[in-house]
Amino acid sequence: MAFSFQIANEIDGIPLLRFSERLFRETYSGLNSPGNMELYCEKAFSPVCFEEDFRQENVRFLLAYEEKTLAAYAKLVLGSATPIEPSRIGVEIARFYLDTPFQGIGLGQKFMNHCLGWAREQGYPCVWLGVWPENPRAVHFYERIGFEKIGTADFLLGTDPQTDDVMLINV
Repeated sequence: MAFSFQIANEIDGIPLLRFSERLFRETYSGLNSPGNMELYCEKAFSPVCFEEDFRQENVRFLLAYEEKTLAAYAKLVLGSATPIEPSRIGVEIARFYLDTPFQGIGLGQKFMNHCLGWAREQGYPCVWLGVWPENPRAVHFYERIGFEKIGTADFLLGTDPQTDDVMLINV
């Protein structure tokens, strides 16, 4: 399969919003209560919230396509300090999701390499992310790429306080 990568623009907004929410729900619904999923998704995936992200100078959505099919996306927050080391400024990967048909075929590695290379080209020394330890497949993926755990941070899903592992890689 041949993949292409691009930066999203406002035309991509509503389709990306639907794609993003669907992948989030598929990934986490089985691990969280329906009420907390609804509370979180209602806010995080509202059209207003998504539109605000597109307008922020420091937010970029990178997209991966296979032909004309959206296969994956990443939400990058530029100039973001890690919650563990506030003096360390880099790029936060706030979201990184692959659609199910595109998992396990090498897209994840290619797309992450693209995201890391893009961050490096923008002049950032590191990339960091938060990952829920209850998602061991994601944790293992990030470790294989070279991310290392540097601490933990709180994350609120609805009314459920959770703890994410904060992982970092120098680019």
